[in-house]
Amino acid sequence: MSQLFWPKKIRTQLILGIALVHLVLMSVFVADLLNRQYTFLVRQGQDQALGLAHDLAINANIYIVGNDFDGLERMIQSYKDFPHLEYAMILSPENTVVSHTDPANLGKTATDSISRSIGSQPKPRILTHDNHILDVAAPVIRDKALIGWARVAINQDYIFGNLAGIVEKGILYILIAIATGAIIAILIGKRLTGGLYKLIAASEKIRSGDHNIRATRSGGYELDLLATTFNRMLDEIVANESRLKDSEAKFRSLVEQSQVGVYIAQDEKFVYVNPVFEQQSGYAKEELIGKATFYMLVHEEDLPLVRRNYEQRMSTGRSTDRYVLRAIRRDGAIIFVEVIVSTIVYNNAPAVIGSIIDITDRLHEENRINKAVIDAQERERMQIGMELHDNVQQLLAGSILTLDYVRSRIAAGGNPQNIADPEALDNVKAYINEGITELRRLSHQLAPSMRLPGNLSEKIHALVQTMNIANSFESVEIEVDDFDTPLNAEVQLAFYRILQEQLTNILKYADATRVSIRVKRVGQQIILSIRDNGRGFDPTEKREGIGFENIRRRATAMEGTLKINSSAGAGCELSLRVGAF
Repeated sequence: MSQLFWPKKIRTQLILGIALVHLVLMSVFVADLLNRQYTFLVRQGQDQALGLAHDLAINANIYIVGNDFDGLERMIQSYKDFPHLEYAMILSPENTVVSHTDPANLGKTATDSISRSIGSQPKPRILTHDNHILDVAAPVIRDKALIGWARVAINQDYIFGNLAGIVEKGILYILIAIATGAIIAILIGKRLTGGLYKLIAASEKIRSGDHNIRATRSGGYELDLLATTFNRMLDEIVANESRLKDSEAKFRSLVEQSQVGVYIAQDEKFVYVNPVFEQQSGYAKEELIGKATFYMLVHEEDLPLVRRNYEQRMSTGRSTDRYVLRAIRRDGAIIFVEVIVSTIVYNNAPAVIGSIIDITDRLHEENRINKAVIDAQERERMQIGMELHDNVQQLLAGSILTLDYVRSRIAAGGNPQNIADPEALDNVKAYINEGITELRRLSHQLAPSMRLPGNLSEKIHALVQTMNIANSFESVEIEVDDFDTPLNAEVQLAFYRILQEQLTNILKYADATRVSIRVKRVGQQIILSIRDNGRGFDPTEKREGIGFENIRRRATAMEGTLKINSSAGAGCELSLRVGAF
């Protein structure tokens, strides 16, 4: 909009600019003068009004005490000629008019809101002050007691009359300043723009294709320097033009034949895409160039990652980024891509060039392998657990039966010299029972009874009870939704193993006293949340051990979304989202 009214020529801009500067400066001066004059007149009016009210209160005192209301009326009529006076009156403490410059108001009671606001505090006050009226009141006091009020109203219109005269003179001064500045600007502009027009004429010839033309010197130091620099720049442009054409031809040939998707974005808009990128996105080049942004193709859950990487690249000056994200094709299909992004200069402006590699098939194959590894681990753990349960536990149980038999022989009167003491046998029995309990705990950890009767909540409670045998946690909150359709065994087992792994991490490293475990259904997703109040850590730092790696592998195998939120001293929250099975 400003381009429609602002002139294009420098000479006109100079004239108009100087005129505007004088207009603004003089306007500010006149406005400040008006403000100061207005403030002075308002303050002076207040002081005069309060002084008049105070004077009226002092003069009315003796008349009120002496009940001389005729004298009071004559006294107040003497104030009628006070400049700009609207009215003056004497009120009783009950707001009854006992004297007024307009005798018609005698005996009336002032019931308006302003009069009721006077109150009983005996001190002068301003009741009303606007652009038209100033109404003040002063107390009439006798022996420190309030016996009435002196009220005065002054018309304020005279203030704006005084200000109008200042405005008229101010406008005259502004016009004189603008005219003077415009004349000076015309003289300066004619001097400055003469050499510029010569440079413009040379530029027009160069633009039409005549690269042999050169700017002529104009006589002024700055303009001569500008002409010399212009000629040098033109020489460099001509020399670089051929090299640029060769580079662009090689670049396009390389990118067009590339086996990966390539794009260039500028001001968050695509300015170039190669054929492979069109195939990957499902969009035609005409639908992308100048119309779409890279963010439009990114899955909404990966947008924060893309924006964060962009901000870090801009703030740290890092030239290249490499990360994996989910992209949305034109047909709505979701693919996994590896993106390599670099900052470049394209058409003399900052831009971003990126290469896109579709890794969807590779990730699916990795997920299949991860799932196979996890299944193999589960089968091995199940086998070990069954061996512990079926063999070792049976042997220990047989030992207990044998010891019971020996003890019965002792109780029946057997030879005590050849048979062990009954109390010692009781101790052996207690040790074996403890071993059976420990073996049962280990077998449950290695091969949880996920397919035995009982819901997921009961199995989680049993796991927590088993792992918190030393009462390391003061409190453990468990909240599991009641699902209309029970979760399948694969999801339950994955949740069980992830919970087992995270509880192990908390016991080893977190020094936590409270743990919260929740399994909820939100829409078409199941969410497992494990939170503790431990020491916390920085998730971006590389950590030793395979605990979190095992958790990530299981989450990936279920095509779930895993988030770990933690910081030093703030505990940790692990959240896993998977599709409802």
